[in-house]
Amino acid sequence: MAFRVTTNGLMRSYRTNLTKINGKVYDTMERVQTTRNFSSSAEDPAAASKAFQLRRSFWRAQDHIDNTKYLLNKYQMGWTSSGAIVNGDGNSPSLDGIASSLAAISDTAASSRPILGGELISKSESMVMCMNVRYNEEFVFAGIDGMNVPFEWGENGELLYRGVDVSAAEGTEDYEKLQKLATETGYVDVGIGMQEDENGKIVDSSAFNSAISGIEFLGYGLDEDGDPKNIAVLMNELGNIFQDCDRDTGEYADSADKERAEVLTRKLRDAINHVQEQHVKLSSQSEYLQINLTHLEETQFTLNTEISELEQMDPALSVTEMFWAQYCYQAALKIGNELVSQTLFDYLK
Repeated sequence: MAFRVTTNGLMRSYRTNLTKINGKVYDTMERVQTTRNFSSSAEDPAAASKAFQLRRSFWRAQDHIDNTKYLLNKYQMGWTSSGAIVNGDGNSPSLDGIASSLAAISDTAASSRPILGGELISKSESMVMCMNVRYNEEFVFAGIDGMNVPFEWGENGELLYRGVDVSAAEGTEDYEKLQKLATETGYVDVGIGMQEDENGKIVDSSAFNSAISGIEFLGYGLDEDGDPKNIAVLMNELGNIFQDCDRDTGEYADSADKERAEVLTRKLRDAINHVQEQHVKLSSQSEYLQINLTHLEETQFTLNTEISELEQMDPALSVTEMFWAQYCYQAALKIGNELVSQTLFDYLK
């Protein structure tokens, strides 16, 4: 049985195929322009799903990078500012220098006590200023309350941390406040698997604590003898005793001052060691953040490479496909010209 091929039927079939070929040309041209393997998930559902998962991981990594960069800059600012306390600067001596000066003062070098007293008072004041440093409009050593200045001297010469006397005795309400201020936390997700325990609290090892406590750094409370642990308070008190010494001979104002100075000198050395340890701790935390940042950036680079390999088309292949599609389209047009030029009688023979 023979099928009759009509002109209309042939032309409809031709136009349909020509439209498909033309669409193929535009598709290949779009791929050359965008270099993408697919423009919608319908074209390749499996690849699109995997690409979405990779991009979600990429965006999450970017959030972790932003958090880590912020914390790194904050901790480095804190380390630099506290370094002026530990290592000294043009305005104040280092803590080791102060310790050496205290060790060098004896009855034969007593005349230097008033001068050292002035340095101790100046150092205690510069400590407070260094502890009030800001980063991004937030006070670095203010714990989780970065909007308010952490340290200030009270009307009676007492040192206050967020409004609480740093020399509060154990068992008092103020001391309980200081304990909370010294241990408060503000956890930030830096990509180490932040998670909560069964009570809804953040697991310490799964996040990074953004709160830096100034009183944890300088010390707070009173020791077993009832003397202050805060290094700035110790320096200020010892400095005042030294300044009351005779300007020429360096003799103490009275025997009580001498005994008190000996006690404070010994305890100041311990406070110096504590501050130096805290400074090293800040350095270690900064180094950890830097290592974590490097790891996150490497992870993001790997994710971006995988995304590119999945979504991006080989330029040479895309251009080849475009030229082939154009060649097919031109060939189809040539065939169409031949079909149109034929008459109805040519098909009825």
